Amino acid sequence: MSEKKQEPISCKVILVGDSNVGKTTIISRYLDKYKGKESPTIGASFANKIENIDGNEIMFEIWDTAGQERFRSINSIFYQDAYICIMVYDITVQQSFQSLGSYWYNAVKEYGNESIIFHVAGNKIDLFENEEVDKNEVKEYCESINAEYSFVSAYENTYIGDMFKNLGKKFINSDLYKKLKEAKTKSTKAEPKKLTNEEANNKREKKKKKFC
Repeated sequence: MSEKKQEPISCKVILVGDSNVGKTTIISRYLDKYKGKESPTIGASFANKIENIDGNEIMFEIWDTAGQERFRSINSIFYQDAYICIMVYDITVQQSFQSLGSYWYNAVKEYGNESIIFHVAGNKIDLFENEEVDKNEVKEYCESINAEYSFVSAYENTYIGDMFKNLGKKFINSDLYKKLKEAKTKSTKAEPKKLTNEEANNKREKKKKKFC
């Protein structure tokens, strides 16, 4: 009898950043659902995708949060229980990068999981000739918050998949993943064994004899 296949480990991912930096388009590209220019996210939206990373199945539960200031008060709800936070900025807009340090990082730290993995994504590298954010500044900031970074293009679908897979590898190498996997294994072992038809009939016969 073949062993029951274990369900994927769920990993909640949140994307944060100012409005129009490309969070929604990044997700659409990753899910292969890109259909052109995306509308700004209202509140938050949700999607998921299973990735097999080094033999480990991860269910990325991806939350796209709104960047507009009027939604910031409700965004904290979506930060809870997140294991990965991708902070997105537009490489052609200096203010969108400054906002990571002045607002987004602190907001997620306040309401999010204490073991959350932070990652910085500089989007729109297809517009590199208009770049306003110095790469050394990005490197220094990421070192200060112990985060890695990627430069991507949602428009051209450049490095999007690589970014998620690398984050998945970092997740499965974390202590948090080990704890989640152990809990999942214990839960699976605790499930009652399903009897075959023959075993069920034998059990009923034994009960009959007991009360005869």
